[in-house]
Amino acid sequence: MAKMVQNGVFALADSNKIAFESRIGPHHAGKSLVGFLTDRFTYFNQSLWLEKIAAGDVLLNGLKASGQENLGSGDSVKYLALIQAEPPVPRSIPVIYEDEDLLIVNKPAHIPVHPSGRYLRNTLIHVLKAKRPKESLLFLAHRLDRETSGLCVLTKTHLAKEKVYWQFFRGEVEKTYEALVWGAPNKDSGLIDAAMGLGTPAQTKIRIKQVIGGKDSKTAKTRYRVLKTHWIQAPTWSPPPWPRLLEMCRARESKGLPAAPPWPVTRVELKPLTGRTNQLRVHMAHLGCGLLGDKLYDPDESIFLDWKEQMKLSPKSKEAGQLGFDGALRRRLVLDAHALHAKSLKFRHPRSGRVLEFSAPPPPSWTRISNSNG
Repeated sequence: MAKMVQNGVFALADSNKIAFESRIGPHHAGKSLVGFLTDRFTYFNQSLWLEKIAAGDVLLNGLKASGQENLGSGDSVKYLALIQAEPPVPRSIPVIYEDEDLLIVNKPAHIPVHPSGRYLRNTLIHVLKAKRPKESLLFLAHRLDRETSGLCVLTKTHLAKEKVYWQFFRGEVEKTYEALVWGAPNKDSGLIDAAMGLGTPAQTKIRIKQVIGGKDSKTAKTRYRVLKTHWIQAPTWSPPPWPRLLEMCRARESKGLPAAPPWPVTRVELKPLTGRTNQLRVHMAHLGCGLLGDKLYDPDESIFLDWKEQMKLSPKSKEAGQLGFDGALRRRLVLDAHALHAKSLKFRHPRSGRVLEFSAPPPPSWTRISNSNG
């Protein structure tokens, strides 16, 4: 017997394992089992997934699999994982809007929306369900990265689940993000049209990193608009050498002013026209002005590897789930989460069809950064 922990996650009786179940939708039908797992759950590469399949830790429709089976719509894929202590996460989730069909929240950074990697129960959907024991249904309509804050849509009925899902899938939801970047784009507004895909070993040492012109690149388009640049007097900072940051500091120096500090930090509005993995972070890096706090897309890949090592060793805040890194890494990143916030959403109500618009303020840390003196 298995006890349900949350939608799609089961604790196995008399076992130290927990089962993650995924139902295959039409867009994944036809893929091989190992291909689906590798693409969908990137915390393991294909070789590791094949090892787990061979060990019997992955079941297809309740049966042991080889990994090469082609999936069909409606198939059940279960991954049996060891139950381990999980990193703490924020538990205060502000509600922006709620009715019989929808629950819209302002997700804090440092909480994943669904189970992945080391997070099984400490997820947004599980925290919300634990606070709402009488809610029989609660589904994620889309995903945000663990470190990305902002508006997240959940549905509470099967009707809403179906209709809102397809609005996101078809690109009918108007999404607006804000980011804090080092330096500023060369132009105040524009369209970034740069196809991207998973980096190859020749392009990057980091297996999960997306790059412009990566493997199986797909069209990726983002509209951006510069909102405001702050020159921040922060002598303790040691920012990454992003090209636009360096150019702006040199231009300041040419006018007889101190090159740095102050450091230029810009708030940018971003509207994704496609929905590729890490698209906004990759596109801002492509413009030469990456996000504050972004370890994965730092120009120096050793920063991400150092951060991963500190993540294993450093104490974590029990209140916020934040990483306790400090020293040189803190001076470089400034923030412990990449500065990306899902600010507004516009879509049609699944039952009435009326247009809904929601917005949520960025994290307080952004205001503190703008007023920082280091």
